[in-house]
Amino acid sequence: MKKCLIIFNPTAGKSSKCSVDCVKKKIGEDRIFTINERNVSKIDFSPYDEIAVCGGDGTLSGVMQYLYDKDKTVFYFPCGTLNDKGKQRRTNRNDLVVGKCGDKIFTYVLACGSFTPIGYAVEQQKKKALGTLAYVLDVINEYKVYRQSAEIICDDCVYDGDFTLIMFIKSPRCFGFKFNRDYDENSTFGHLVAIRSPKHDGLIGKIEIFFPFFRVFFMGMKKERNGNIVFKRFENGKLRLSEKTNFCLDGELYVADKTSEIEFVKTQCKFNVIDDF
Repeated sequence: MKKCLIIFNPTAGKSSKCSVDCVKKKIGEDRIFTINERNVSKIDFSPYDEIAVCGGDGTLSGVMQYLYDKDKTVFYFPCGTLNDKGKQRRTNRNDLVVGKCGDKIFTYVLACGSFTPIGYAVEQQKKKALGTLAYVLDVINEYKVYRQSAEIICDDCVYDGDFTLIMFIKSPRCFGFKFNRDYDENSTFGHLVAIRSPKHDGLIGKIEIFFPFFRVFFMGMKKERNGNIVFKRFENGKLRLSEKTNFCLDGELYVADKTSEIEFVKTQCKFNVIDDF
């Protein structure tokens, strides 16, 4: 009989909509179940054939850190606030592609700069009480110009200078915006999305960055670009920063080193999203 570990995050934004009984009903009760409330770093996954993750994208990312190269079956019950990863695929496959920054796994996004702190800075209590509105309330505070000095190498292309947004993504969507129209679920490439810093700071700078942000997230991206907006598909890259920098990794805080290897790799585990609960 298969052994299934249920990881349940009670602090996830919509955790009240999921339960252990719900998981058992959806995947079948002919298993030996063990329950753990998200203490992922202390789990020995080796005895389990299956892992059911009940939480948001950050919870899933923490689990995939340990399972992406293991022959396991992962069931994702997205009950976070935005659930961007949970909304992007429905199939049960062996070839899920994830991103790697050094030895750190991200399932769909790694980003720094304008607006990105909202992903990890909003308090869990607010997210549970207000849902997506909790993020919207912080948009004005995070609408600011960043000047992140970086050299970004994507396959054979180099982009350097100051950026107000740097985003590595394997997803058609992020922060609720379905903008990546070049996304291919079956490919081993991901995308770089970067917006260069404007000439000015303050109010004028905010006006200057409004247009490229509108172009990327509201109009969407399909063709590669290299100007104030950089849009590039790639498989392997390198990121060089002037100092250690806070990134949003699948909605969680991650401090990136000054130099990091970025790549997209196929997982060894089977991955299945279950969102009809």
